[in-house]
Amino acid sequence: MTEKLFEQNAYCKEFTARVLSCEKKEEIYEIILDKTAFFPEGGGQGADKGTLNGADVLDVQNRGEEIVHTVAQEIPAGTEVTGKLDWELRFVRMQSHSAEHVVSGTVHAMFGYENVGFHMSERSMAVDFGGPLTAENILEVELAVNQAVWENRSITASFPTREEAQAISYRSKLEITEGLRLVTIDGVDCCACCAPHVGSTGEIGLIKILDFYPNKGGTRVEMIAGKYALEDYMMLNASNKGIMKLLSAKRDEAESAVNRQFDLMNELKAENARLSRRVAIAELKPNEVNGSAYAFCEQLSYDGLTHCTNFLLDKGMNVCVLLSNMGEGNFNYVVGSQQTDVRPLVKELNTAFSGKGGGKPNYAQGKIVCDDKETISGFLEKNL
Repeated sequence: MTEKLFEQNAYCKEFTARVLSCEKKEEIYEIILDKTAFFPEGGGQGADKGTLNGADVLDVQNRGEEIVHTVAQEIPAGTEVTGKLDWELRFVRMQSHSAEHVVSGTVHAMFGYENVGFHMSERSMAVDFGGPLTAENILEVELAVNQAVWENRSITASFPTREEAQAISYRSKLEITEGLRLVTIDGVDCCACCAPHVGSTGEIGLIKILDFYPNKGGTRVEMIAGKYALEDYMMLNASNKGIMKLLSAKRDEAESAVNRQFDLMNELKAENARLSRRVAIAELKPNEVNGSAYAFCEQLSYDGLTHCTNFLLDKGMNVCVLLSNMGEGNFNYVVGSQQTDVRPLVKELNTAFSGKGGGKPNYAQGKIVCDDKETISGFLEKNL
């Protein structure tokens, strides 16, 4: 059995221990110590990082009553080692995990929903709750959990006996009969948990809910806390300041200023489309064949081709084929008619010029490949 120092003292950053075994597995070594402050992966939280006698600890996993440390170099059995945690990583994870307990306890108290899933990614967390939450609910929860942070509630861990546990109301996804460890946040939550936590809610600093959405009949809440929440705010603040400067907007008016720019951009796009269509019509030089027509255009969008096609059809043409030269032998095409099924012609066009496309009886669009416009013209003169 490995003595779990992280359960006794979550703030143990450095420790000495004895190597009980060291087993080589391919290019790595699996080391078991008589005691460790390294938290193994579990409970939705990743394994601690750090060093053993200077060797990087690559992974830490539970194996029954033992904890296995994966390192890149051999440390023989019997060796006394000094373990050093990557404390910055450990502490931000403690902030995050404690924040999750505050949120889960608060949601349970307010709405009665259980935490049915938890995952801690590199910087943020996702928590699944067993019932629906609205935007108003989320705002209420966010204010309540940060109030708990400001009140600096104590966070403690305990190991009640089976008899003692029967008298305690606590959250747990699994029924635990032995080795129950409860993490209690004063007045906020009591939950079975194996992970290390900060000593008080004030050390969390900040809890921010990033997003929420329906998930399997319940609600998934994405959140961020502690140092990561501060860094996220710093990034967003810097971005907002950049937008403010670009748009000459006040701090609380950046969104409105961006919306105004989008409105202006949409107006300009619409005006550009109108002008482009007028230019395309003005430059259009159709070739008439048996009451139908075809024409070549330069770098015209499908929307522009369709507009020009409809213009010619309104002039009384039976079938219209418009092609836009997109460069390097590639042509986009639109084929339209108000009275003839254009699909047979489109099929022949695609076959003749390695094309792709199709559509409805009165309209089709696609692409063909040909290096010579005269060859395309010859095909259309013959088939229209």
